[in-house]
Amino acid sequence: MIKAIMSMLGVVVISVITAGCNATGSYTSNEKFSESIVGPIEKMEVNYQGIYRNPIIIVHGFLGSNLVDKTTGENVWGKFLGIEGFTVSDGKLRALAIPMELGKPLNEITDTTVPAGTLDTVTVKIMGINFKENVYLNLVDILQNGGFQSENLPLAPGRTYNTLFQFAYDWRRDLQWNATKLHEFILEKRKYMQEQYRLMYGIKDYDVQFDLIGHSMGGLVARYYLRFGAADLPSDGKKLKITWAGSKYVDRLFILGTPNAGYLDTILEMQKGTDTPPFPPALLGTWPTYYQMMPVPSRRSVVYADDQSKVVDMFDVKVWEKMKWGLADPAQDGNLKILLPNVKDAAERRRIALDHLDKCLKRAKIFIEVMEIKAQPPKDVRLYLVLGNAVKTTRRATANAQTGELKVIEYAPGDGKVTESSALFDNRAGKTWMPYFTSPIDWRGMLQLRAAHMGITTDPTFKDNILFLLNAVPTQRQLEQIDLSK
Repeated sequence: MIKAIMSMLGVVVISVITAGCNATGSYTSNEKFSESIVGPIEKMEVNYQGIYRNPIIIVHGFLGSNLVDKTTGENVWGKFLGIEGFTVSDGKLRALAIPMELGKPLNEITDTTVPAGTLDTVTVKIMGINFKENVYLNLVDILQNGGFQSENLPLAPGRTYNTLFQFAYDWRRDLQWNATKLHEFILEKRKYMQEQYRLMYGIKDYDVQFDLIGHSMGGLVARYYLRFGAADLPSDGKKLKITWAGSKYVDRLFILGTPNAGYLDTILEMQKGTDTPPFPPALLGTWPTYYQMMPVPSRRSVVYADDQSKVVDMFDVKVWEKMKWGLADPAQDGNLKILLPNVKDAAERRRIALDHLDKCLKRAKIFIEVMEIKAQPPKDVRLYLVLGNAVKTTRRATANAQTGELKVIEYAPGDGKVTESSALFDNRAGKTWMPYFTSPIDWRGMLQLRAAHMGITTDPTFKDNILFLLNAVPTQRQLEQIDLSK
């Protein structure tokens, strides 16, 4: 007993001593620090401007860009009024929806709603006062402070051109369609960079490549582009060949909190709608992207309540009709009246809605299948993953075969939206467990954070690591360009 007391006292004394000592030169200090030190080498990295540092493109996630009506200039998404903030009028509901046209392919359907810049901050007006909440501004600040020059900010001292770009895209639309837009954006910025290198360094037609940072859904857009470039999804049953066409312009891809194997909330929200903002199932059901982010079938994310050995086929329009989900729910006809104001017959509205639903499901199934193919990228391309694993995140649900009701029965570590295993694309999910994960994605490195979905981009550990990789770790191409033995 005496020995136990003395031992305990010894631990207490040592703890007090070590807690109070200066960490400098100490073997025993257990202090933690909120900021890292920027030394002379790091300062030189930050101050460097030249051809041996890749410019960066940020690819935002779901809901991550302002949307406006190009005919009126009216904001459709990104600015909100009132304490509720997200009240949606009938007109705005129509403007937010992807039009539904019977028999017309999804990629041929157009509307007047277009992206108007990345949603760096959200502005909510309450009683005449504007309140702003940072969205992607935090990520921009990290990169700007790390030496990259945003095209949306005045040139900092010592900078003569921009090296940080934000790709704003229509997050409602098909992910392959947005990959095509990304290709156009990359070519535009590549031409800009080549001109700057010509003016500054006398180098003509330099082979500019970019480092991409894709958050959430943006990681899927970027990963599709890397694999297939601007190629369309096959519609005739043929397999899409992985060409790595995007690697011609992409050196590294950093994926943050991306649902590489989908996430359950997509189908839960298309059944019940969302509270904030208050989007009804019929509106969500018009967006092809929602279906393309549904869980990969092999993960067995939705099973039947009366027999959990049977997986619900979420890509079968007949299942949606039977379950009365989303656009197939007769109770959504009131919202369909708003979305289809010129269609007066309820049966015709339903026919149009089911046609749109079927097209979205079929295209989503093909998208998920081609993204699931295991393939090793070219040796000069590196993929890095940053994920959250500290938030209880929906993983599995049961579906009542009679009522269609979905009930969450399992949660898993994640960032609140995307599970850890989905971000990794861990092939063990839904299958027999085995030591070590396997994935169709060849990750070069991974960083796990105790952060929520948007919190990933503000985590100090993320900040230190992303800047170290961008500023201090050469890519394969850069290794071939620079003699590091000096």
